[in-house]
Amino acid sequence: MRPCASGSGRTRYAWDTAYPKMEAKANQFAAMVLMPPDDFREQTKSFLAPTLAQFEDLKDRYEVSLTAIVLNWLKTTDRRAMIVVSKDGFIDWSLGSDRLFRSGVFFQAKKETIPIPERSLAALGSACGKEDARHPAGVWNAREGVLESVVFADAHGMTISLLIYPKDAPSRWEAAEEEAELMDTYEAFKRGQR
Repeated sequence: MRPCASGSGRTRYAWDTAYPKMEAKANQFAAMVLMPPDDFREQTKSFLAPTLAQFEDLKDRYEVSLTAIVLNWLKTTDRRAMIVVSKDGFIDWSLGSDRLFRSGVFFQAKKETIPIPERSLAALGSACGKEDARHPAGVWNAREGVLESVVFADAHGMTISLLIYPKDAPSRWEAAEEEAELMDTYEAFKRGQR
């Protein structure tokens, strides 16, 4: 599983059926009209590493879908977070917060087929009996651990995952240094083989 780092991946709503397009418009409407910004900020100000269960409590308050609430939060939060909707073992669509996007973490699920990670809660399914788990680096992201919470919508055949990344992204300089160290080790290995 690899995040993509191309600016063209920002838009996630290029669906080819009528239902998802209507759902996206309904979510936008709900965010603007049904969740007053000041009240919404007040209700979510303590959400430092929220799970979907915390957002469930807001469904009754605002009378909107869980997806609409999470999408609204992603637009307003300074956390590095992402919603991932998966079907049949693959990412259907995802949307990250601006801060996560700026750190280069997102999926281009409409441009390439991306399987959900085998060790993710989304892949394990509702039978695993867990609604949230902290994963080490290598599950959803090669370099960072992530808190994943899930809701299984079996009636719709989909899973909603909320991924909360560490507050600060790894430095791009650190990544370059890690790659250089790997190359140096490989070069040393090659030299030893001669």
